[in-house]
Amino acid sequence: MSEIARAESDPAAEQGLAVKRALESAMRSEPDNALVRAIYFQQLERIARTHVGPCEVYLPELPHPLALRCGTSDIDNLAQIFLGREYDFPLDLPPPARILDIGAYVGYAAVALAIRFPQAQILCIEPVPASFRFLMLNTLPYRNIAHLNAGVGRNTGRLRVAAIHGGDWGHQLAEATDPEQGGYPSYTVDEILRMRGWDRAEFVKCDIEGGEAALFADASAGWIGRLDVLAIETHDHMAPNSANIVNACFDPSLFAHERHGELEVYQRRVEGKPMALPPVISLIHSGPGLRAMAVRNVTPEQWGFFLFDDRGCQLHPNAPGGPPAQLVFTLDCRGQNRFSSVIFHAGQPAEDIIFRVRIHRISDHAVMMDSARRVLAGVAGEWKEPTPKLVGRHEVILETEMAPGASRDMNAWARWIEPRLS
Repeated sequence: MSEIARAESDPAAEQGLAVKRALESAMRSEPDNALVRAIYFQQLERIARTHVGPCEVYLPELPHPLALRCGTSDIDNLAQIFLGREYDFPLDLPPPARILDIGAYVGYAAVALAIRFPQAQILCIEPVPASFRFLMLNTLPYRNIAHLNAGVGRNTGRLRVAAIHGGDWGHQLAEATDPEQGGYPSYTVDEILRMRGWDRAEFVKCDIEGGEAALFADASAGWIGRLDVLAIETHDHMAPNSANIVNACFDPSLFAHERHGELEVYQRRVEGKPMALPPVISLIHSGPGLRAMAVRNVTPEQWGFFLFDDRGCQLHPNAPGGPPAQLVFTLDCRGQNRFSSVIFHAGQPAEDIIFRVRIHRISDHAVMMDSARRVLAGVAGEWKEPTPKLVGRHEVILETEMAPGASRDMNAWARWIEPRLS
């Protein structure tokens, strides 16, 4: 039943869909508003947990809607990719020309990769018929995505369902040794590449619920030696030692290895060339493009907060005992690992000010930085501090407050000059 038909027969569904449509409109107006996006996914989850049937998902970065099957694990996979942005890890190599998606499920990762790498040809492999139907539906508008309704294994043959973990996205497959077991056709990676007419895939995405232990058992397999990037979920709880088996295929002198969300990411090192540096994110700028910011707990007086010289701001602290004055940015980070700024207490005479920086990862609320400096009146200083590698959506909070023991906030002219991530 369609969304409209279901809503017509269910007032509760109509109300939930009305909220969903309003949030979609808000996201179109403010595509970088992380709070609206988070609330939208919460609403999608409410709908998905209380209904059955397909629902359309509209995201501002996608030219076409996605189909989500209510009552299934689709919502978890959708959030993983488009809220947690699992496949947005920094790429230090040229964009791939060929991407092999092993375990494509309903196509959410393939769509995300097609948007990120519009020139790449993508081949999706998915054996489960119910998931494959929605994979076709979700990827049909993208002419660079092709499909194969089959499994991938160490040998050609057939695969059967051995177990289902956590819903439709958790089909664990095993070799079907008995023809009467039925199952799905299965091919080796090298066979699939030949069928497609590819000599290799530069980028392989793999999520096959424990099947990676068998797939990567032969580290000398030709396709492994020819790839540049592997993004894989390993499942030691389903197939013990899977992570170590995969890791053994990649010489650390040739491949860099990082974890991004639930993914293990291996990237071929570029010989003789330094790894690409992440772009600089200037928090305060007057260049092209809007950047949303929120000002919190700041007096409405004109000296409370203002920007100046296209590169700095005054963020006046509140009186002693009051909440910290805050300037909040939501950023899409691409591997930045350093915060820097000049901090300046421009007021005299005045009491000491505490400048503080907090950085939170939005997907799991992890604290990536929480650091403070005490600054005397009339003193400026350069603040440079390393952070963990920042990938995906993060909230950066600049704070000022009066130092402990201060009696008033007069002339507390706290200034951040050229705050940035790099």
